[in-house]
Amino acid sequence: MFISPKPILRLAKPLLLLSIVLFACGRENTSENNSTKTEIAVPNVLDKRLELSLYAADPDIVTPIGIAIDSLNRIFVLESHTHLRPKNYAGPGSDRVKLFEDTNNDGQADKIAVFADGLKEGLNMAFAPDGNLFVVTSKAVWVLFDYNKDGVSEGRTKVVELIQPEKVYAHAALLGITFSHDGWMYISRGNTGSAAWKMQGTDFSSVSGYGDGGNIVRARPDGTKLEEVATGFWNPVDLKFDSRGRLLAADNDPDSRGPNRLLHIVPGGDYGYQSRYGNSGIHPYLAWNGELPGTLPYVVGLGEAPSGLLDANLTALPTDYQNQMLSTIWEESRIVRIGFEPEGVSVKGTTEVIVEGDQQFRPVAFAADRKGNIYITDWVLREYPNHGKGRIWKLSARESESVLKPRLPYSQPLPDPESKALQAIYAAQDISELTEALRSKDPFIQHAAVTKLANPAFRQQAIEATQHSDADVRLGAAIALQRSGYSKPVPVVRRLLTDADARVRQRALIWAGQAGLKEMLPLIDKAISARETTPVLFETYLETIRHLNTEYIEAYSQRTEPYAKSIKRELPPEFIETFIQDKSRPASLRALAIQHLENPGEQASVLVALLNTEKNSQLRLEVLRSLAAIPGEDIARQLLKVATTSTESSIIRAWALLALARQPPDMATQVITLLQNPEMDIRIEAARYLRTRLASEGVKQAFEQINDSLGKGEEALQEQIGLALASLDSTKIAIKRPVSPEEWQKAVGSGGVPARGYRVMYSLQSMCSVCHAVKGRGGNLGPDLTNTGQSKSRNQLIQSILQPSGEVSPEYQGWYVHLKNGEVYQGRQIDVGDNSIELYTQSRGFVSFGKEEVEDYKMSEKSLMPDGLEKQLTVSDMRDLLAFLERTQSTVSNKKEVASIKK
Repeated sequence: MFISPKPILRLAKPLLLLSIVLFACGRENTSENNSTKTEIAVPNVLDKRLELSLYAADPDIVTPIGIAIDSLNRIFVLESHTHLRPKNYAGPGSDRVKLFEDTNNDGQADKIAVFADGLKEGLNMAFAPDGNLFVVTSKAVWVLFDYNKDGVSEGRTKVVELIQPEKVYAHAALLGITFSHDGWMYISRGNTGSAAWKMQGTDFSSVSGYGDGGNIVRARPDGTKLEEVATGFWNPVDLKFDSRGRLLAADNDPDSRGPNRLLHIVPGGDYGYQSRYGNSGIHPYLAWNGELPGTLPYVVGLGEAPSGLLDANLTALPTDYQNQMLSTIWEESRIVRIGFEPEGVSVKGTTEVIVEGDQQFRPVAFAADRKGNIYITDWVLREYPNHGKGRIWKLSARESESVLKPRLPYSQPLPDPESKALQAIYAAQDISELTEALRSKDPFIQHAAVTKLANPAFRQQAIEATQHSDADVRLGAAIALQRSGYSKPVPVVRRLLTDADARVRQRALIWAGQAGLKEMLPLIDKAISARETTPVLFETYLETIRHLNTEYIEAYSQRTEPYAKSIKRELPPEFIETFIQDKSRPASLRALAIQHLENPGEQASVLVALLNTEKNSQLRLEVLRSLAAIPGEDIARQLLKVATTSTESSIIRAWALLALARQPPDMATQVITLLQNPEMDIRIEAARYLRTRLASEGVKQAFEQINDSLGKGEEALQEQIGLALASLDSTKIAIKRPVSPEEWQKAVGSGGVPARGYRVMYSLQSMCSVCHAVKGRGGNLGPDLTNTGQSKSRNQLIQSILQPSGEVSPEYQGWYVHLKNGEVYQGRQIDVGDNSIELYTQSRGFVSFGKEEVEDYKMSEKSLMPDGLEKQLTVSDMRDLLAFLERTQSTVSNKKEVASIKK
């Protein structure tokens, strides 16, 4: 499997490649013996110690997917002929396994035969330790037998079957296969598009679900003892064991969530995704990188559509590849190496591109022969339907290099000291060991304890642990009880809804919602009213109300829809509108609810009334932030009134000015007077507003007059005015500003006022909030910045602003669509279908274009974040913005903001 159900196109940057003439010299023992001369662009090998050569090409191999190599170094390739087969396709009527050999050792296949045919929607292949070849199709796992060892399969047996759903998109069904050193067969399954599913083994052992995520199962090679290993995937396209016995899986990402993930798979692992919550992957009950307690993080983010994995220890690559993995990145026409560093009992990784081709290089799967050479299947074209093109490449180290000695497949794993602690938890029999593990900061240790505690043998201890003095223990016990299917959860959930820890209350809400505990509906307000509530907790609360809708509970339990994601979950009518006007509720909760108004413009009169009647500062701040996005003369006048009322706090007035800047009416004349206000925050925002109205009457003169009178302690205002005047006439106004990254680092490397930086974030000058969100407010074209200070230093933040194209996460790679009428659209998350192309844009969200109207579409060379952001900001603005972004709190502290308002 190499394409997600809604694949996101990320084409590799065009390269100047040398086109050389190569012969598709392999000859097949069939009527297709039509060797032709073909010009093929050889992909660029970025690691110059390696070399890439063509091993076979169409017509000898077409649309190849899986690949496996036996102990005799014979190469078996799964050739697709049934993948979205075109109406007039001239190829065979079924998928085939072809056998390639290089008998004269010239580096190209010269003996080609059909090993097996009659397969449909083939996806992957692997040799078992006993030497039998296993093939995964979308609906079954087959073992192919060559009884007389003549290179032709005489029989096959189905060992695992996806018996439900009856029909499913091939790349959301059975996907990958591998074997452990002790002979277990591991199979990955996609999310079946949220349709009900059931897998069954030969002994009728089975695994099933509805609306959950994709999963990884295991069975004996004969199809017996089928059981689930892990869940929470989108589409885990391939899985492999590394040399230390860790199972790793490459997972394609949902539409609006990313990046694609390389995951360390452990028993009972939950990796966060459930298909019933839709394709976006963004939902308060979901996680993609361990954000939700009870889910596990990824090892490293991969590029778009990772298709194959290979343990570099099986190869004869240079010695620095030891203990690394390789991955094909189908959409980006790349092959990457993945290096690992210990991260507790698991690992974290980094990627480096080692091969990069043009748009006609689509690497799919890997296999290594016993000499350590790597063979790579190449689909060639971006087209999904079978198209008659195909290649097999050989990657190896140059002869002069010192290389690894290839390990034999299924060798005993190398020692892994870090994993001993993890295995000890899975083997624990003492509740004290498990409760101690639940306190661990290592998510894999925590998860192992939860998995063990979910065993019915620990049921009573788990119930008691939900009253433990340590919140981590209470949280882990609650997760374990929910996963165990505890049949009497109401008393436990009722108690946990008032827990002192927000994470525990969040888990209680999720438990109530997913278990359909509608008797809890009158009680769930306790989760948000008893203690301080975070934005995430409030969003979870709203989603739980949707889950406890009687119609949803009945429809989900009875599976009334073929696809679980089609079952609607709705809030009661006017719920949010009523909530924000309910004065019996805490103002802090009403403030959070304002962010969830679906159409704030329809509630403009309500919001204005709240602004004029409410006294709570936090609530009024949220009203101001919402009114900023509702253009209108009346609203502008209301904002001006707040901004110019001397009895209002300086913070409220400053935010009113910030909101006023987004309103069409020109209020420059009235705002000019605020340049003389005693409060510096008001003066700065007045100047920032007037910078958007420089052509208005009196603005330039006001700036010139006040500029001459500014002194010490007024540098922030002086910079605003100086930058404004310089934009009008740079020859007369000298502004000393940093001009190099080094000077910026020195000027803004420390200090700043976070509260002012918060406003810079939402200002028209920075435009940060157009693409980025904090605390749920802002755009989602770029990364959420709420917690960015926990992962990036100030120097890193400076670099990301000054050089936005220096480091771009795969999730936020920019793309453009050039239409035939000359229009150009930029955004991210391209989906390419048979007839249309979809681009996620800042202004319009997802935009779809018919292919007939598209001239070109490619990956942007630069980040979607524009260069030169710093040119619109003063030095103080930049310093304040950095102080805001690097704060260590997970959310902006409303308490601190309110305290400053009162001052």
